[in-house]
Amino acid sequence: MNYIHEFLAVIDSVEQDNTYKLAWAKAILECIEREQYERQDDDYVIAMYDLVQHIMKYYWNLIAFFDLSQGPSSQIEARIDEIRDDFYNNTQRTYPVWYDKVETYLKRIPMRLERQIAKFITIFNKGVAAKFRVHRTDKLTLYDLDTKLKQIRLNHSQFEAITTDMSILERRIDFQWAKLLEEYNKAPNIIKKVLGMKDDKIVRQNLHKYRNLLLRYYHLEGAKDFFTGELVDIQDISMEHLIPFNFIYNCDIWNLIIVSKETAKMRRGMIPSEAEVERLHQRNVELFEAIKDTKLQARFDLENALDNHLLKRYFIDLKG
Repeated sequence: MNYIHEFLAVIDSVEQDNTYKLAWAKAILECIEREQYERQDDDYVIAMYDLVQHIMKYYWNLIAFFDLSQGPSSQIEARIDEIRDDFYNNTQRTYPVWYDKVETYLKRIPMRLERQIAKFITIFNKGVAAKFRVHRTDKLTLYDLDTKLKQIRLNHSQFEAITTDMSILERRIDFQWAKLLEEYNKAPNIIKKVLGMKDDKIVRQNLHKYRNLLLRYYHLEGAKDFFTGELVDIQDISMEHLIPFNFIYNCDIWNLIIVSKETAKMRRGMIPSEAEVERLHQRNVELFEAIKDTKLQARFDLENALDNHLLKRYFIDLKG
């Protein structure tokens, strides 16, 4: 097998007990992509210190933000739970946040971040980093590992092979990771969540077009807060998800509601009641009637959601 085939063979052979090898492989690719390595003659040296910071991001976003279990016997979930308890006990946040907010918090006291990095290095240094180079009974030459200096070394041909076939490797890692997560989680858009976990900041759509659509076709007598029923001035409107965004990870009209900015602060991330889900369903029925003769994309999104009962199905999944 050539180098890339060996790399892919390791990714494809990941067992269903954990996702550590996939995280390790993804971090290697991201360090190369971001040029987080040191040139030493013809070699490229990547420090575990940099590798595990990407891994911390992946697992925080998947576990703490998207609430996706990584499978049984996961030391990683315990580490993320420790960071999560520290973060939420010492900040005013009451809803899931992306890793950039957590990283900023950890960096306020450098030793706090260094302590967590050290714990992740302990998990990945001798165990995952060494096992990643083994496929069945064969030890592969994917990189040289220095457990004392806590770094890996790629020669020029290995580095070039990765950079040339980066997209192939990334797609295979993401596919395998999503496939494993589907074994342990009943949640929508898992592949989208895996694809998004490496983003430095959460990527959200601009929701103004949905606000304008609701004002034009539904809130004909003035915008009303979905929860309080009170009129909301246009400058005080906040577009929010009824099924929380971190669970659904989508911005379709059938899950979006108008609330005041004050209500948004109080309700963000909360699980809705069955009655609230039913009210939004009725709103969607009425909104679809109002736009069914248009060619708006929202008309097709609403029709699909109503025909397939997406709102109620996701609510059931959310409650577990």
